Amino acid sequence: MVAERYQRAGALEGLARVSLGLLRITVAASLVALSLVLFMFKFPYPPAPFLKFDGMGIPLAVLALYSTRLSVYVLPIVFVGLHLLGADFVGASMKLAAEASTFLAVALVYRRCATPRVAPAIRDTLPVVAGVVSRVVVMTLLNYVVTPHWMVLAYGMSFERAYTLTVSLLPHVAAFNAIAASYVGVLSVAAFRVVSKAIGPLG
Repeated sequence: MVAERYQRAGALEGLARVSLGLLRITVAASLVALSLVLFMFKFPYPPAPFLKFDGMGIPLAVLALYSTRLSVYVLPIVFVGLHLLGADFVGASMKLAAEASTFLAVALVYRRCATPRVAPAIRDTLPVVAGVVSRVVVMTLLNYVVTPHWMVLAYGMSFERAYTLTVSLLPHVAAFNAIAASYVGVLSVAAFRVVSKAIGPLG
């Protein structure tokens, strides 16, 4: 009898693990697919129209709030998806860096704040602030380093001209990324609360 109970308990535990694994895969696949769909809908940043807002980072941030590890695992899939949607290697890489620097900061700080000792207002605000700071710093530095070389290769301009143009655009790059990280942080945290109540934790 005791052996049978242990066997049944082991079987139920195994079934629960399989079910949780399937749930993780389903949630991750759905959020990645949604992120790629939202990438196709863009809105220009008026002071520098070549910079465009989209909602791609919101589903990825929701996934990171569920599981940081899963959100990192899906990045190669997202990279391939961006290529299929027309992004070049540099563009896809910069886009991934922008979104990853946002959702990783949001998720990590949100978890640190998800305790009864932290006031709800602080718990809601700090992850967004962390996402904004992280994305602005990362993307400003990346654009400072990468963009002049990309301009030389893509447009054939001299490095001096490309460097000068890049530096002049960095304030717009910083402002654009601050705005993007703000709405990604706010909307992803709100969406995570709703979705997590509906389907529960992913373990």
